Amino acid sequence: MIIRKELLQAFLDKYGITAVMLAREIGTSEREIQTLLSGGAVNEATARKFIYYFGADEAIKMIDWAAMGKQIPNIGKG
Repeated sequence: MIIRKELLQAFLDKYGITAVMLAREIGTSEREIQTLLSGGAVNEATARKFIYYFGADEAIKMIDWAAMGKQIPNIGKG
């Protein structure tokens, strides 16, 4: 999974959270959070934890679908 790093950074800035703090909250390593913040891809386990932590509605906005070569899922619409 690749996320829109500017949105994750904005979240961290807004709430005064560090990458270490977010990693603890999500249950992953700081390295994985740093990978997300640098625009890199993380594994499925981290992706699942990220989505669980933020909730599907918020996570879907933060995921960089184009960078992964995917279309935004049309979940719950029509």
